[in-house]
Amino acid sequence: MINFERKIGKMEAMKFDTLVRENGVLKIPELKNYVNQNVEVFVVLNPAKNQKREATDLSAFLEKWTGYFRETTTDDIKYNYLMDKHK
Repeated sequence: MINFERKIGKMEAMKFDTLVRENGVLKIPELKNYVNQNVEVFVVLNPAKNQKREATDLSAFLEKWTGYFRETTTDDIKYNYLMDKHK
């Protein structure tokens, strides 16, 4: 259950993943080696871990957004070049 364990000088660090239960209690691994010792607990909430982002390629993005904004007619050479380049 412990994903990471490391000694740094006199300090030891551990990392493990767990869920917060409905009653708000965290289940942690048994730490028999640390009985009657003070520990510091650092909780990092990671909701992004459960979310999957769909990969969108450039063509899907362009298909969705091309034509969304009204095209402007202009005689500006640089503007026209960029618009033709990125169609």
